[in-house]
Amino acid sequence: MDLSRAVPGESQWQLLDEYALNARFDAAWIDTENIEEIAERFRVDPGSGILCDLETAFTLADDNEQDTLVWIGGHSPGWSVAITMSGSFTLREEASAGRRRIISHWHLGDLGETGDEGMVYYQDGELIGRLGVEAFQDYAGDLETSHEGGFEEEVEGYLILAGRVTGRFLDRDWFAASRVLYRVPADAWPSLFKPFPT
Repeated sequence: MDLSRAVPGESQWQLLDEYALNARFDAAWIDTENIEEIAERFRVDPGSGILCDLETAFTLADDNEQDTLVWIGGHSPGWSVAITMSGSFTLREEASAGRRRIISHWHLGDLGETGDEGMVYYQDGELIGRLGVEAFQDYAGDLETSHEGGFEEEVEGYLILAGRVTGRFLDRDWFAASRVLYRVPADAWPSLFKPFPT
């Protein structure tokens, strides 16, 4: 089935808003359905996993503001999704080692900002590029993915792109699904910033 020009049944932006994920949405789509593998790749604490729905994930995130909590679970056949519920999670290239593909996107709806130029593609341990990479060209030609069309339209374009590539758009069943909430240890990913020599 060709999804290169498919469109969702509902606005992706409005769904995120309705389910209180738009103020800060930080997600990664990973081309495997093996949740334990993803947890290992993201260096989470394996003993911290709690199977829960979105409402419970929000509650637990509010109770653990000092930790980074990532909600990981199914997305579509062949794909899973990881959503940062609290804290700050910086995805690194090596998370995609071993021929995995990862698409990441984050935005701050309250501030009208997108990170990493909107959407980033990793494959086999390397950062392949931003939205304009060859792998996305067939899917993105008709989408608004610049600030010129407005922030809401830009984010909608990125989320439609993710849906086309992974074979599933966000929908109400997606938000109703249970996934596993994991804690990412503070030292799991060494800082990107190196101190100045003294």
